[in-house]
Amino acid sequence: MRRVIIAIGLFVLVSVLGTGSAQPPMPAPPAPPAGEVPLAQFEPLTAFPPPTQSAVRSAVHGSNWLARMNQPQGRFLYGYRPALRQPMEGDHDLKQARAALAMAQAARFTGNERHAVVAGQAVLSLLALTKLDPADPNRRVPVASSQSCNRVGLAATLALAIYELPGADEKLLTEAERLCEFLHRQLRTDGSVHYIDAVTESPLKADPAGVNEFPGAALNAIAVSNRVKPAAWKSEAVKKGIEHYRVYFKANPHPMLAATLTPAFTECFLQTKSNDAAAAVFEMNDWLIGLQYPAGDARHPGWAGGFKSFANGQAAETEPGVECGCYLNSLACGYHLLRFTSDLARAARCKQALVDAVGFLTAMQYTEANTRHFENGFRANALLGGFYLSPTDGNLRIDATAASVTGLLRYLNCGAEKN
Repeated sequence: MRRVIIAIGLFVLVSVLGTGSAQPPMPAPPAPPAGEVPLAQFEPLTAFPPPTQSAVRSAVHGSNWLARMNQPQGRFLYGYRPALRQPMEGDHDLKQARAALAMAQAARFTGNERHAVVAGQAVLSLLALTKLDPADPNRRVPVASSQSCNRVGLAATLALAIYELPGADEKLLTEAERLCEFLHRQLRTDGSVHYIDAVTESPLKADPAGVNEFPGAALNAIAVSNRVKPAAWKSEAVKKGIEHYRVYFKANPHPMLAATLTPAFTECFLQTKSNDAAAAVFEMNDWLIGLQYPAGDARHPGWAGGFKSFANGQAAETEPGVECGCYLNSLACGYHLLRFTSDLARAARCKQALVDAVGFLTAMQYTEANTRHFENGFRANALLGGFYLSPTDGNLRIDATAASVTGLLRYLNCGAEKN
């Protein structure tokens, strides 16, 4: 079934996007045997520690919720207000891309055909928001300006979703490479990523908050692209990015900057064993752990495992939320790299932070136990598996569940999940 769906999807891609002649696409590889699906490694689930059991269940239920939110045209229903039983306004292309990425990661983890189909449909719908650059047919550019959706963020996240998509063939991978060529154009000689449209304007002045999200996403896409299709410019871009943003982070630390840079630097280390990449990951995640609310805080017991906010160079004791999924992703990357060291103290500290973050995050998911007051059909279709925004905000949004699923899946592959 997956072969048929992806073949049809790629025919539509060729026809709609104009990527070349509509030749029959290469068939997708068959689904892996059940024993090779990552989810199968957690059988029997009861043999694993309680945090791992919670993470597996939450990741699978969250993935199922995302799949139910997918609509016939490939986009996800953006969000839902359970108290009003009404869809949420504010749909955004970048958040759609993040949901597509999480869906592709989930499909790879679960081996679920439905997840793979949904992820493929979502990717195709997002590719329709891009076009070939008239100046370079090897470059694919988001159509809308960054004022409506940051082009660097969209291109990077969409490329990552394609690389994660099970069964993606050469035509789709070529589109991911074209998106990375757009990112290539955004690189600067000092190692920074120019993440706004105006070539002569300073990104830090035009969009100061964007530095915490978009350069890391771009470098991560380029790093993963280098694993799939190595090129000298890609490895050099990530190396220079590490040099630039390691210095920048020390002067301007921010939890989301750590969360977005860490996956790129981790990917670089796994490919090159770069000591600089590992050192930067450890520095950022040590700082991030310092923002985590500890267990046993009598003032805010429901915040344990979540993270303080950060603004104007200061940590603030505000209510944490599902951004914890991004930070869990970062900490899991850090723990993965710690397996290559003998730093037992740092590993123990990171593992405890991971366990606490998993506990906080999985407590913000609609389950059978906390939805019994809703009508059965409504809770089954709209609520179960979705992650709400914070301990006091029960609204659902696709990017919130996507960040949670991505973080939990990274945790389940970092080594801390085993004992």
